[in-house]
Amino acid sequence: MDADILEELYRKYYQSTVLYCLSLCGSEAVAQDIAAEAFVKAYLSLPNDVPSFRYWLMRVCRNLWIDYLRKNSRITSDEPLQYLADDNTPESRYFRDDRSRCLWKIISELPALDREIIILHYFSGLSQLEISKILKKSYPAIRQRMIRTRQLLRTKMEEQGYGYE
Repeated sequence: MDADILEELYRKYYQSTVLYCLSLCGSEAVAQDIAAEAFVKAYLSLPNDVPSFRYWLMRVCRNLWIDYLRKNSRITSDEPLQYLADDNTPESRYFRDDRSRCLWKIISELPALDREIIILHYFSGLSQLEISKILKKSYPAIRQRMIRTRQLLRTKMEEQGYGYE
């Protein structure tokens, strides 16, 4: 892969890649390491016939996370991401207003699979079909989980006073 192309892809996808990795591991340092390693893999071995770089990158990140878990078995992906609601983290730039912080806090409290689906769809821009392939789940199962999770998010946001106009 050409270094200029990789640099452009890095600028375009780095933030969403780190955010996705954060949803998996709950650690800013680990998320940045996984994202960086994914871009190194892209530079060294990105296949020429990849239809969607973003899809390929998220799949690599998930595989790197699984490898990380195997090496560090004391860490689980179910740890909540409570610290992201704190204004002192770098991620707070993604969530500047109260409504966004509240939404992120609710997302961080979701079960790991639901959180991962939401992050991949809304923050990484992947389709439900791409998500089903990454997570090795059926498309109807992902579709149903998205429907239920969106309803849950809507209900919890309304409970916090952030209803839809």
